[in-house]
Amino acid sequence: MTYLSPKERIKISLYRSEVEESGKPFYTGFNKVPPGLLTKTACKKAKMSVKDGEEPVAYVLSRDWNGYLPLYDRRE
Repeated sequence: MTYLSPKERIKISLYRSEVEESGKPFYTGFNKVPPGLLTKTACKKAKMSVKDGEEPVAYVLSRDWNGYLPLYDRRE
């Protein structure tokens, strides 16, 4: 994993209050995320990149990133 400073990581992730305001579902761990919801990095690895302007459908708590990461729907 590429090291990013906490300041850089928070640009990618959201605080819980921000996630709650979005009204979208959020999960407290990757083991609770339904199949087919992927992070931006996982989408790229699966060759299903996130398009510009694409909105996340949910968020997942990532302690490594100090916040909630967006998830994108890649269910078939």
